[in-house]
Amino acid sequence: MSATATTTRLVYNDPGWLDTVAAWLLALLWILPLAYAVWTAFHPTEYSTRFVLLAPLTLDNFVRAWAAAPFARYFLNTMLLVAMILACQLVLSTLAAYAFARYEFAGKRLLFALVLVQLMVMPDILLVGNYKTMARLGLVDTLLAIGLPYFASAFAIFLLRQTFMGIPKELDEAARVEGASGLQILWRVYVPLAPSTRGR
Repeated sequence: MSATATTTRLVYNDPGWLDTVAAWLLALLWILPLAYAVWTAFHPTEYSTRFVLLAPLTLDNFVRAWAAAPFARYFLNTMLLVAMILACQLVLSTLAAYAFARYEFAGKRLLFALVLVQLMVMPDILLVGNYKTMARLGLVDTLLAIGLPYFASAFAIFLLRQTFMGIPKELDEAARVEGASGLQILWRVYVPLAPSTRGR
């Protein structure tokens, strides 16, 4: 009985007052930079280094920041880039995962191993190589050049393949009996059964 109680105390201890004080101090340290950023954003420059409770509020900082660069264009570029990458990843990763999960072809294991190897390569290592490739394609300074290296996602292919392999093959056979093609089976059987993976 005492051994069980000792084990329980070793596994979990109720936080004491020292733990609570330490947690509050860490929380305060974490939130201070954010609080300072909010303070300086809504107050004139002369109050950025001194705290006066009744300091005047202003939105001039936002106006100057917005005028300093074409942020509207930046936001549009970001939205277009994300939409383009997302659409391409959904299509390419789904097709590749379906092929790896349900088709047999020469070099299948080797190709899937290469996909997994990509997960271990840091993206920073590929920057120079990607730039040289885009330069040869004449795509430097374009949105397509930024997005093209990310059109295929090894992580998405791996996750979707594992999900597709968990779907019973009897559903394939039933769909083929009804005259469905490979793409129709993918779209009408596999894609609806893998919503949780696509949302990651």
